[in-house]
Amino acid sequence: MKLLVFAALTSVAATAAAPGRPPAVAGAFYPDDPELLRSQVEKMLAAAPSEVGARALVVPHAGYVYSGAVAAEAFAALDGAGVRRVILLGPSHHRGFKGGALPARSIQSFTTPLGEVGLDRDALAVLRRGEEFHGPAEAHEPEHSLEVELPFLQLVAPRARIVPVLVGRDTDYEDASRMAHELVPLLDEETVVVVSSDFTHHGARYRWTPFSEPDLGGQLVRLGRVTAGRLAAFDPKGFWHQVDVSGDTVCGAKPLAVLAQLLAHAFEGSGEVLDVTTSGHRTGSWDLSVTYAAVAFRGSWRSWREEEPSAAPLGELTAAQGAEIVALARATLRSFLLHDGSIAEWYAAAYDLDSIRAPAGAFVTLHNTGERAQSEGRLRACMGVIEAHQPLEDAVVQAAVSAARDPRFPHLEPAELDEVELEVSALSAARPVAGPEAIVVGRHGVILSKGGRRALFLPQVAPEQGWDRDTMLDHLARKAGLPTDAWRRGAQFEVFTAQVFSEKQ
Repeated sequence: MKLLVFAALTSVAATAAAPGRPPAVAGAFYPDDPELLRSQVEKMLAAAPSEVGARALVVPHAGYVYSGAVAAEAFAALDGAGVRRVILLGPSHHRGFKGGALPARSIQSFTTPLGEVGLDRDALAVLRRGEEFHGPAEAHEPEHSLEVELPFLQLVAPRARIVPVLVGRDTDYEDASRMAHELVPLLDEETVVVVSSDFTHHGARYRWTPFSEPDLGGQLVRLGRVTAGRLAAFDPKGFWHQVDVSGDTVCGAKPLAVLAQLLAHAFEGSGEVLDVTTSGHRTGSWDLSVTYAAVAFRGSWRSWREEEPSAAPLGELTAAQGAEIVALARATLRSFLLHDGSIAEWYAAAYDLDSIRAPAGAFVTLHNTGERAQSEGRLRACMGVIEAHQPLEDAVVQAAVSAARDPRFPHLEPAELDEVELEVSALSAARPVAGPEAIVVGRHGVILSKGGRRALFLPQVAPEQGWDRDTMLDHLARKAGLPTDAWRRGAQFEVFTAQVFSEKQ
């Protein structure tokens, strides 16, 4: 008897020394009664038969009454018997930070009404030695995005330990890539990655109401499906631009961006969008609606494959390639103004991305057409990126968004999309010249700099206006906020060339 008492006391002491993170939303997002919770999860899994073998999942994290059935469709794709480690990524709803946040070092498990889920402390130690996983541990305390997935994992992969990571909303594209790279040493045949994210949050409470009846549900599902499709296609750039430009309220966009990088660089296989639905379809109420997606990825992990950025200058683009970048500018404007899936659809259809990933500057020009061109002039907006510091595709996206908000003109409105004609100029790197005599009108774009002021004309501007070189430079000086003849003394000049493509072509 004394031995049994001693053993019991030892167990209590060990538990006290190894604290678990307690549930924060049991009884709210899911039942806090163990039997009821187990029964509910088992029923949802049984109703969601799926081909097993997934190595990565995207799952929603709302209350089970809303998104549990969709989550079950994804979790049913796991062959849990062989899973020993689950890297669990989700957004931090309560704390803003950059990179990933791991649990406090003292935490050894996460608990739910079904019991404890042990942490893979060795894997966490590996991440702590890196540079991207030093966000605030206290972000885990109130967070639901990882917790609501645990009861599913407890039934589907009961022997697995978890690596819980919250990804901060300040994480950018490069951060996401570096995070993915640091996760690769943890990937093996017994590891799966589960990313917890809801998709579009639509309604006044979320301050995002671009869509309306009568087909609000259909619009939300189409948007969710095309966005999730960029993940299923292992397309980190297409996913990132789609969410960023459209402003789509995907709460887990940053952890999903980490997954997209893992899939593109460290996975062999295929992705499948299993289901997309909304809370509005569940409740019949559209005042507030959240979109839920289930995505499964089947295949195998591999070592990181780096895709070296192109250092070569942009080559001569074909007419077809030019049409592609003009279509990208149009898709960007549509996604930016209509908040739809146009950019994702462009990436799904694009056939020759390698040719537009060389570093280049770009300008997007919007021209009025019809009566408006007669009354207000042809130029509606023109903005761009001068330096060749990023791939042409990124420069075009940035330039198109900037053109929609050109400060010299009223902001572009959605109703104008069919009334403007687009022109895209792909720029060579600028180079300095000794003086104005080196400038060839019609061939060279010109950058004038003097006294901290700077202005640019594209090569096509002077011919379109009928200007000779000196007249062009007079106008360029005024554009820079300088006296008309300021270019004649002490100014610096750079020239560049442009490949110009328009919708008229």
